[in-house]
Amino acid sequence: SQHNLKHIDVKLPLKRLVCITGVSGSGKSTLIQDVMYNALRKLQGKPVETPGACRAIKGHEDIDEVVSVDQSPIGKTTRSNPASFVGAWKAIRELFAAEPLARERGYRASTFSFNSGSGRCPTCGGNGFEHVEMQFLSDVYLRCPDCNGTRYRPEVLEIRLDGKSVADVLDMTVTEALVFFAATRAVQNALAPLAAVGLDYLRLGQPVPTLSGGEAQRLKLAGHLAKGGGSVPSKSHTLFLFDEPTTGLHFDDIRKLLGAFRRLIGAGHSLVVIEHNLDVIGAADWVIDLGPEGGTAGGEIVAAGTPEEVARNRRSHTGTFLRRYLAGRSTLRSQSLPPAAQRRSSAKYSKIGISGAKEHNLRN
Repeated sequence: SQHNLKHIDVKLPLKRLVCITGVSGSGKSTLIQDVMYNALRKLQGKPVETPGACRAIKGHEDIDEVVSVDQSPIGKTTRSNPASFVGAWKAIRELFAAEPLARERGYRASTFSFNSGSGRCPTCGGNGFEHVEMQFLSDVYLRCPDCNGTRYRPEVLEIRLDGKSVADVLDMTVTEALVFFAATRAVQNALAPLAAVGLDYLRLGQPVPTLSGGEAQRLKLAGHLAKGGGSVPSKSHTLFLFDEPTTGLHFDDIRKLLGAFRRLIGAGHSLVVIEHNLDVIGAADWVIDLGPEGGTAGGEIVAAGTPEEVARNRRSHTGTFLRRYLAGRSTLRSQSLPPAAQRRSSAKYSKIGISGAKEHNLRN
């Protein structure tokens, strides 16, 4: 009964993909984050905020761990990157340490770490750049003049793995690295989840703080998949909670995300997703629609069941659009596009021109 929830009783099937839907302000986040997540964490004896008001939580004995996978930043340290986050970097460093020249010089896997050890550049400490604090302006990051951004001492870069230095590997995208390390199972197993969630374009050494909220959320998901939870049946049962994971995603990215969800379910885990995207809602095993409106007019269970059952509920706003979606008809196209004649005449209007954009990956 937290906030606008009107003393509702909710049943969520485990080891399934469950979608929590409803208009903005209907009580979705209150139910899942404030009530369920905080209550389950407290029952497991873990640090948590005060749980939202509810009479009881039943069935939690079947869950070993509850994880909230949101879009909050993973961390502020620039030393963390996708390769280290999913556990691939350790295996890559061991491959470099096994090279004949590296063994001859007495290099170990720690030599190829930019976080510690004697192999990193002493000027920038393995960051690849120098941080200049500005008193009244934004801080400035300058490429290290000694290592030129490679992070390592020159002698460490002399160690080559099939012609590539450790800095070259950090500059690879996930797609390139999967091809380059095709014969190394440990690296393949760690990097494959990144491609599975649509992050195959990220560079292995990209600092984690530079990722968008959606990328950070998918990187967290890839981290769980890399632990083995998405490839073989897991011995522990984890309940994953997602809050609108499709925000900012292309349709093809959503397809990959659904595939990752199914891998987690196949490994014996449970997923509860707060979502508005009809592709995800239509693919769910169970839908709980809150509402019917937002604020004081929300907080009730309008419909619960399979997507087909919710679509038949005339009281549900989600059901209205889901009904059209399942019937193969577009939902908003007729309302969002201007008449064809008006679109054809748009050439008479003035335009905004952007020239030579080179920020991040924009190529002039």
